[in-house]
Amino acid sequence: MSSLRQQTIVQYVLLVAASLLSYGGALYGTFVFDDSAAIVKNMDVRNVKTPFTTLLQHDFWGNNLTDPTSHKSFRPLAVLSYQLENRLIGLNAGHMKKVNFILHTIVCLLVLKLYQTLWRDSGHFRTSFWAAFVFTVHPIHTEAVVGIVGRADLLASIGYITVLLLYQRWLTNGRRYGVLVYPALFLLTVVSMLFKETGITALVACGAIDLLKRIKWHHLQFSFRDFLSLHRSCLVRVFTLACLSLGTLVLRLWIMDFESPKFHRMDNPIGASNSITTKILSQSYLYWLNFWLLVCPDWLSFDWALGSIPLVESAFDWRIPLICVLYGAILALVFLSKESKSKEITLSLALAIIPFLPACGIVRVGFVIAERLLYLPSVGLCYLLATGYRRLIKRSIVFYVPLCFVCTMFILKTQSRAYEWTSEDLLFRSAMRVCPRNAKVYYNIARLATDQGDRETAFAFYRHAIELHPEYEAAHMNLGNLHREMQELDIAERHLRKAIEIHEPFPSAWMNLGIVQAARKDHLAALASYQRALELKPNYANCLYNLGNLYIDKQNSSMALRYWREAIQQNPRHSKAWANILALYDNRGRTEDIIRTSALALTFLPNDTAILFTRANAFGKLGQYETAESLYRQIITARPDHAVYRANLGVLYHRWGQKKAQAIEQYRAALRLDPNLRSAKTNLLKLMDAS
Repeated sequence: MSSLRQQTIVQYVLLVAASLLSYGGALYGTFVFDDSAAIVKNMDVRNVKTPFTTLLQHDFWGNNLTDPTSHKSFRPLAVLSYQLENRLIGLNAGHMKKVNFILHTIVCLLVLKLYQTLWRDSGHFRTSFWAAFVFTVHPIHTEAVVGIVGRADLLASIGYITVLLLYQRWLTNGRRYGVLVYPALFLLTVVSMLFKETGITALVACGAIDLLKRIKWHHLQFSFRDFLSLHRSCLVRVFTLACLSLGTLVLRLWIMDFESPKFHRMDNPIGASNSITTKILSQSYLYWLNFWLLVCPDWLSFDWALGSIPLVESAFDWRIPLICVLYGAILALVFLSKESKSKEITLSLALAIIPFLPACGIVRVGFVIAERLLYLPSVGLCYLLATGYRRLIKRSIVFYVPLCFVCTMFILKTQSRAYEWTSEDLLFRSAMRVCPRNAKVYYNIARLATDQGDRETAFAFYRHAIELHPEYEAAHMNLGNLHREMQELDIAERHLRKAIEIHEPFPSAWMNLGIVQAARKDHLAALASYQRALELKPNYANCLYNLGNLYIDKQNSSMALRYWREAIQQNPRHSKAWANILALYDNRGRTEDIIRTSALALTFLPNDTAILFTRANAFGKLGQYETAESLYRQIITARPDHAVYRANLGVLYHRWGQKKAQAIEQYRAALRLDPNLRSAKTNLLKLMDAS
């Protein structure tokens, strides 16, 4: 084995070890933040039988691309990866994080290969290795690696870097079979784009690298005809890549039906601004902030919206000098590259800037800063940093000390940040230090507290979110829902109407207003609110379910049944709708319908104890005791601390005959769990008296 090959293997092993050291301690935890909407609640992921043709009609969040509220984030291959994983090992956050970790490690190895392909190391300092090492441990990547939705970025990066490597390999191997290579490059770029939109820039990067590496720009002093003659083959290649890139862009726009997505103003205040000056200055400041996060990744937050970054509205803003520093630094680097005739700097800048183009603000996006989107741009910046350290170390080996210090600090920061991504509570509270004026941070803490039953915290944080951003309609709606749960219906309605006043086409607010009105027995107003919610969102399963509840209140069970059935057609995993249908059949004594409907429900919700319980009761009424017993045992295994299930199994044994001992055992077990369960007490006394 050659020494060069041995050295390469050692470098790969070190990168794998560095990746494991950075992330290995945080590959567990729960689904956090966007994971919930994109994976846990996404029926395209949950239903493993969803065909790929359906994925091609939906966005990343499971909504129809034609839906006016869709953000047009078309990533069907990323969604398919989640669906396949669910099919093989189920939805397990820890397993999915481990897959992300493996993908990140693969990207790190590909990045090293890319550096080695673009630049040949010389001297003792291995620039490619150190650049790849910094990339591997960089804290800015934590969201993409440990946040499960970051898989789209990881898979897109693998496709992106593969395109660059294939193109460079083709150039160095004689440029033959171009008729096959160009379609292959186009296909790989499309695949990368179908993982995430960033992949669309892969061919642009190929063309830019080709131009920067092969054209001798000092020949521009010659005539234009001589320049074309000298670089004809390169310019033809770049033109071909430009046409293919344009084709990829047209394909992406066609998928969006050539319609731009609609975002809420609070998602990206810069994009929503009406002032061109404010847009330019604020967007330029965002460039600086993104650059600073790459250089000094201390300020990391899951979200940067709602007051996190005030607009730059004046040339006298204190942030203007930072913008000047950024643009000045870029110009200085380009000038330095020209003076030293070194193409490392310009190539690094190209690798940093090109994959950032989709998020640069030319096209309006639904975020202010997204740390995941810095995953690919960091490929260029990490090599730029390593190049700078190499020049310093050539002067003195003492500069190895700051390089090792930076790598160590990056590893420690990545470990700390990865740990914060293991739970929503840690993640949301970590953002309070970085973005203390971000109302969305407090909103998410309140939402989590609501789920955990901590109403005091929820009330406090929702109110603080509204103090920071009075026009935060989602906070008003959720605060209204909290007041409704406390039976404070007047206050609840006030907040819900405020949410609608802020944003009238808000289907969730209309539905929740209808729930409050129904609780007041104002059926006509509730019906109008539900209908408005369904106008805005026709396939709104929760609203259909609540509309069914309204008709039950109006003693119209046939209409209630109709709307509950519509709810499960829209969302077959709507457990409450199934439960209400089964309860209605039970009240009417339709036992056979319960058995038939519960069998269908269990194909979507195989472990739903409420459905299993109703089904077990139905079999018990039909005298099919063994089947009922098996179902009760399954329920008790899943919920061993639920006294009612034990008590009903006791009733089954009571009816069965010759099973009195088992019935007494189950009644006693139920009373140990709930000493006040009257039915278990009564039935136990009857059995004891009969004995």
